[in-house]
Amino acid sequence: MASPIFTTERLIVRPLLQADLPWFVELEGDPEVMRYTDRPAQTPEQSTFALLELAGRRELDGQLCLWAVVNREGEGLGTAAVYRNDDQQWEMGYKFHRYCWGQGLASELAQALVSYLQQPLKGQTLHAYAFSDNVASCRILEKCGFALVREWFNPDYQLLDRHYHLTFSE
Repeated sequence: MASPIFTTERLIVRPLLQADLPWFVELEGDPEVMRYTDRPAQTPEQSTFALLELAGRRELDGQLCLWAVVNREGEGLGTAAVYRNDDQQWEMGYKFHRYCWGQGLASELAQALVSYLQQPLKGQTLHAYAFSDNVASCRILEKCGFALVREWFNPDYQLLDRHYHLTFSE
């Protein structure tokens, strides 16, 4: 198993491995999981290509870091992402398998991710986006200290989109 990037009481965040392919394909291919992301459910081929491109990345280098989120037994639960978006802003995101929803795992992950990012992003702003219909993620971001920047109608998804940010002190 790859060494952890960080851990929480119940979670281990580590680089994605090729061995993660079965649960990663299932996660990325679930339309319910993907409905509040900026992409539709992925085919197994798309997910396989993505995992092979991203496997093993640890450090923030201005590129997408997509990390595995696993439980203490090593079972794949979801992913955490940190990357520079199209506007060259640092952005974070996460997603979990449906069977993980409602257990506080996303809150636990988001709080730990923000904590982990404080040092490398000192003096910078971290951004996150959530559709207003995704009430749980909006609450999680607010609980982590993110402030709502703006809300607008996103015609691509026919939903209200929200932009949040959190500035880390020097």
